[in-house]
Amino acid sequence: MTCALVLRAREDAARTAAKLREMGYTPLLSPVLEIVATGAPIPAGAYDAVLASSAKGIECAGPAAEPFKSLPLHVVGAKTADAARARGWRLDIVDGNAAAVLPLLVKRYTHPAHFLYLAGRDRQPALEAGLRAGGHTITPVNVYEARAAARLSDDARDAIEAGTIDLALHYSRRSAEIFLDLVAAAGLTPGLNRMAHAALSNDVATPLRDAGLDPVVATKPDEAGLLEAAKGALPGLRIT
Repeated sequence: MTCALVLRAREDAARTAAKLREMGYTPLLSPVLEIVATGAPIPAGAYDAVLASSAKGIECAGPAAEPFKSLPLHVVGAKTADAARARGWRLDIVDGNAAAVLPLLVKRYTHPAHFLYLAGRDRQPALEAGLRAGGHTITPVNVYEARAAARLSDDARDAIEAGTIDLALHYSRRSAEIFLDLVAAAGLTPGLNRMAHAALSNDVATPLRDAGLDPVVATKPDEAGLLEAAKGALPGLRIT
């Protein structure tokens, strides 16, 4: 049975593992990140709208975000939208990635606006940079952070050493970088060439390519796209 290594934070990894089992894979979990709420306060302000590019931004904002639920909420990704609906937010603009959301925001806000951004400490700058370039003000609040794991799980280390992992799934650039560092620290780097790699986007694939690997990249930057990319990484497998 095909073994797929899942490196996501534990809660997300468990959901991915269930999908992999449905596809006939044996998932092996070794989270390289732990998502934790920072408890950061949200400053008072005359905001025009709220932004969130991750479900964690919604989930970890907590009660501090309650006063802002009357504002339009613009989010990246269906999972973020689901988290917002579950907590009673008023959803407005929703799209699959920051590159798609940005032009919609620019079109909507033709005059300078002030956005509250429920964000993670480590994030891509494109959304903020694009809005600021359009004359808007962004107040980011780091409501969560992704802490790096100190080591790979024992099962993952043993499997890499034994060469029994067929495929590694990479969801973020940072998790890919941490994974490479942890593999190197364990003295297992040669084992990376004994498994296939699938990356969510070209940005995620960059550190893997820099390490001499040849990941297959999802054509659509979401989990469905990544699992579809696994077909290219392991063409002999039947994935339903």
